[in-house]
Amino acid sequence: MNKKVIVLLVSLLILQTNSLYAFSAERNGKIMNNQNREDICKKNYEELFRTEWNPNVGTDPEMMEILQKYIFGEIFEIGDLDNKTREMLTVTSLAVQQTLPQLKAHINALLNVGATPIEVREVIYQCAPFIGFPKTLNAINIMNEVFKERGIELPLEVVKTTNEQSRYKDGFAIQNPVYGDEIEKSLRGLPDNMGEDVSKLLTEVCFGDFYTRKGLDIKTRELLVLSILLSNGNYDTLESHIKGNLKVGNSKEKIASALIQCMPYVGFSSTIKALKLLKETEQNAEDLTQPFEKGAINPYNKYFTGTTYLSMLVSKDETWNSSIGNVTFEKGARTNWHKHSGGQILLVTAGEGRYQEEGKEIQVLKAGDVVKIPVDVIHWHGAAPDSSFSHISIETNIPNNVTTWLDPVTDADYK
Repeated sequence: MNKKVIVLLVSLLILQTNSLYAFSAERNGKIMNNQNREDICKKNYEELFRTEWNPNVGTDPEMMEILQKYIFGEIFEIGDLDNKTREMLTVTSLAVQQTLPQLKAHINALLNVGATPIEVREVIYQCAPFIGFPKTLNAINIMNEVFKERGIELPLEVVKTTNEQSRYKDGFAIQNPVYGDEIEKSLRGLPDNMGEDVSKLLTEVCFGDFYTRKGLDIKTRELLVLSILLSNGNYDTLESHIKGNLKVGNSKEKIASALIQCMPYVGFSSTIKALKLLKETEQNAEDLTQPFEKGAINPYNKYFTGTTYLSMLVSKDETWNSSIGNVTFEKGARTNWHKHSGGQILLVTAGEGRYQEEGKEIQVLKAGDVVKIPVDVIHWHGAAPDSSFSHISIETNIPNNVTTWLDPVTDADYK
């Protein structure tokens, strides 16, 4: 082999080696070689625990080095979560598993990265509907130990927003747009209507007594519930709350990051199972291709069965004097019976839907269909049982067009 060929082969080998090294060293836009993994670990550890990082202490320094570099040098760099959110998820997982010595350390860490005592308390309180009160009280005892050691006066401020008369209504207003009546349906047929009792208690306690509290918003509470359910291995409910997280506005990237944050505390196999569930949920969710934004959860969902989304395209004002919105229905979702004193026009943009006027047959709606609804005609419209659906809703004869909402469309009438 001549000298030029040898030089060329060596150059190609060096180039290939360097490319492979660069590829393996870069992850999520960060260099993750051993030295920088230590630097990242040191930075995160010292921010959380306010003490110098030194894994070479104690009776099992090798284990401490492995876990600390893994958690604070790698897990903390996956996804776009701030350290406060990461510690909220960690505290939740430790509370669920009753690993109380570690819980105490991480409650301190959560306070160190900017959480208020109220936020910390709400993280612990949020566990109660899912793990029961005895375990939650154990976690509260540890939390209060930390508060006393840090000179935080107890009891903390009262942050409930409901009372005996409003807790069901307020809880239902949070639960129904996200989860509908899936629990009520699943418990029908139990003796003495006990399923209805349990469904009502879920609304009053889980959503009325806890979700309505100040201190954490709904998106954060739903994210923490993922940690709760993963940590106690409740994958059936986890699937439902993955969907719930998406509905309240948490992205699939944020959901994946939250599940991975729990991995050091629940193990690889449990986390991988949860991530597969997220992937399957995304694959099974029909994503309509439509010309307008889907929007947020419809604020009028109390007049609907199932979950719908609303993106207002033109809001009624003195200039345009019109009201036009894009409404997206999940499978099986539909309006109540209702009527408009000024009529309505629907422009179907995607999916398959249903429309019915009182006393007439149900019509199947497809993209491109136009529905002209006369003044004061009682009707309903929504998605097909097996298809999502979207339409543009145009309120006509503004400003004297008033919507009168009537009874829900029963399953028997719908199907």
